[in-house]
Amino acid sequence: MAQTSSAAFTVQKVVPVNQAPAWAPVPSLVFAQGIASSISIADYVTDADGDALTISTNAVTLPVGVTYDAANKRFIYDGSGPIGSSSGIVLTADDGKP
Repeated sequence: MAQTSSAAFTVQKVVPVNQAPAWAPVPSLVFAQGIASSISIADYVTDADGDALTISTNAVTLPVGVTYDAANKRFIYDGSGPIGSSSGIVLTADDGKP
């Protein structure tokens, strides 16, 4: 005599775990007084998932003549600022995912 049984199957979507952006060491950013220029920081951060990154800074005050262009991920020196320096500036990369 044969007996039967039933089984239920469920197929679930596998949601991959998001990996946080990773920073390479960022060197000291140095501008030459009187020479307008910019330094990109985009090459110092990657995202293993290929997500677009937003990079922000905690800098309330940068040296005179230096600004941060978040859209292009670069610091810009207009060439007019005097010699000076800042330290303790924190850069944060966010991929917009938990």
